[in-house]
Amino acid sequence: MIETQDSKKKALLVIPIEDINDSKLRIDELSSLVKTMGLEVLSAIVFKIREFNSATMLGKGQLEELKDNILYFECDCVIFDTSLSPRVLRNLENELDICVIDREEVILQIFADRAQTKEAKLQVALARSEYSLPRLRRRWEDLSQQRGGVRGSKGSGERQLELDKRSLSEKIVALKRELEEVKKIRKTQRKSREKKDAYSFALVGYTNAGKSSLLNLLTNANTLVEDKFFATLDPTTRQFKLKNRIDVTLTDTVGFVSNLPHHLISAFSSTLEEAKYADTLIIVIDLANPDCERCQETTLEVLASLGAGDNDKIIVFNKIDNIANDIAYQRLKVSYPNHIEISVKERKNIDLLLDEMYKRVLETKKRSTIYLPPEDGKALSEIYRKYTVLSCTYENDNLKVEYLT
Repeated sequence: MIETQDSKKKALLVIPIEDINDSKLRIDELSSLVKTMGLEVLSAIVFKIREFNSATMLGKGQLEELKDNILYFECDCVIFDTSLSPRVLRNLENELDICVIDREEVILQIFADRAQTKEAKLQVALARSEYSLPRLRRRWEDLSQQRGGVRGSKGSGERQLELDKRSLSEKIVALKRELEEVKKIRKTQRKSREKKDAYSFALVGYTNAGKSSLLNLLTNANTLVEDKFFATLDPTTRQFKLKNRIDVTLTDTVGFVSNLPHHLISAFSSTLEEAKYADTLIIVIDLANPDCERCQETTLEVLASLGAGDNDKIIVFNKIDNIANDIAYQRLKVSYPNHIEISVKERKNIDLLLDEMYKRVLETKKRSTIYLPPEDGKALSEIYRKYTVLSCTYENDNLKVEYLT
C-alpha cells in the first residue's frame, strides 16, 4: 500500500481491455477513484489484451512500453484497472521495479480513508485483512520453493511469514466475531423501527449518484455530501412524514461500483442488509454519468448478490438538468417506463417522488372507516394515536373518520 499522507504521489494508470470502445469510460472512472484516494494521475495507458499472460497479464512488448512510460513520467506507482492475483502483482513489481496497485486495493484504501464509525472501521479492517492474507500465503509459498521445499529447514524469514499468516488469520476471526455483534445490534434496531410501524425506504445506486443529497432534501438530514466516490460509508436512517402524517424511514446506503471487491461485499454485509430489508428500494440513476447504463447494471447485480434483487423498487433518474449521454438516457427510459425524473440540485419533480412513495405505502395499508359521536373525544384521540388518519368529517351528526391500519 502506497503512503499518501506526506506528499501527493504520482500515479500512472494501466487499463487492460478487451473492447477498445470501453477505454475512455474506464479511464474516467479509475481516474476519479485514484484522485479520491489522494494521488495525482499523470497519464493512462490502454492495453488491449489479446492473450492473457498468466505471469504478468501483459505481453513482452506491452511490458517494455510500460517501462518506457514509467521512466518518462517519473511516476511513484502504477495502478491497474483490474484485480491482480498475488503472483501477477509480485511479478509485475519485480519486472517494473515500482509499486504496483490493483483496482481492489484502490477501493479498499478509499474505504479505509472514509471510515468514520467503529462499524465502518471494523468492516474495512476485515476486508483489508482478507485481501492481504492470500498475499502472505503467496510470499510464504514462494519462499518455501526458493529454499527447495525441504522439511525442517525453515529460515527466520519463513518462520516470520508463518507467524504473520497465523496472526492475520486470528485477526480475521476476531473481526468477524465483533461484526457479528454489530449485526445483532442492527437487527435489533430494525425490529425496533418495525414495531413503530414505519414503512421503510432505502436509497441505493452507483456511488456519487446523488443519494445523500436526496436524503438531505427529503428529511433535512445533515449527511455528508461530496462530489467524490464513496462519500457515504455508514448508512444514515431518518424518519419523516409523507402526506396525511404517514411515518416512513429513509436510509442512505453505501454506493456501489463496478467490480466491487467481494471482500467488501462480505465485510459490509451488516450495512448492506439495510437495503435487503427495506420495504421499497429507491434506485437512483445518475444521468450526468455517461456510463449510466453500466452503472445501473452494476447496481442490479449487487442487489441480486445481497438477496434484494426482487425487492419493490422505485426507479429515479437524477440530474435531468445535466444529461451526459442522450442515447443511454433514451434506452433507460424504454427499460424503465415508470421511472421518475428529478433534479435534486434544482429541486425539480421531488413532489412526484413523494407522491409515488405515498402510493407505495398505501398499497400495504388497509383503509378503514368508523363513525363516532362528536362527544367521544377519547375514542377519537386513540385512533389518532394508533393509526394514520386520512380524514375526519361530519356526516349525519357523527364524526366520519377514515384511517389506515
